[in-house]
Amino acid sequence: MIDLSSNLLISLVSILSNASPVSFALYEFILANDEVFDNCPQIPGNRGIHDLFDMANVTLVYSEGRVTIGGSGVCNWEGMQPNDRIRSRAELLKYHRGTWQPTPLSSATNNFCETLFDPTSLTYHMWGRHIVESERKCVSNYGHIYHYCHFMVDTVLEFPWNIEGRHKLVYRSRAYDSTSNRPRPKEICIQVFGEFIKVK
Repeated sequence: MIDLSSNLLISLVSILSNASPVSFALYEFILANDEVFDNCPQIPGNRGIHDLFDMANVTLVYSEGRVTIGGSGVCNWEGMQPNDRIRSRAELLKYHRGTWQPTPLSSATNNFCETLFDPTSLTYHMWGRHIVESERKCVSNYGHIYHYCHFMVDTVLEFPWNIEGRHKLVYRSRAYDSTSNRPRPKEICIQVFGEFIKVK
């Protein structure tokens, strides 16, 4: 999750930079929570990342501008069927004048499973490729285990505008029955809180 979201920001900034000449500055995203992920209290019963994965055997080590990820995680999204369609959205918000306000950085997909292991997709490049190849099934497969090849996520990013201040990344997913297209009851919602500090 964090791998996808952090690098998604890099990709979106790169797209923006191609539109007009700009000068970039480096900012480090200082995580507010050593365990990286928080839940979404506005959704009753939400347990954040634990609604998506059993994290007991996943290692997340945050140090010197990087998060190192390894171990194994069990797909924990209850009430799913393997062929369900998953809609997801990631959005970066900034805390300003007492409220969380949107920024230009967001992304959405209507079929997450199609992108997870597609070598042409950003989702694959930033997350799916780090899963052992023989275990590449979608998160809709309840109880399936992902073993991760150890990888690092850089939390020092380039932006063409001043992004200093408190932010949160909100990731939400909803599954839909492949036959009826009706939404499954459980919505996944995960938040990552932190602060961007200019480093160069």
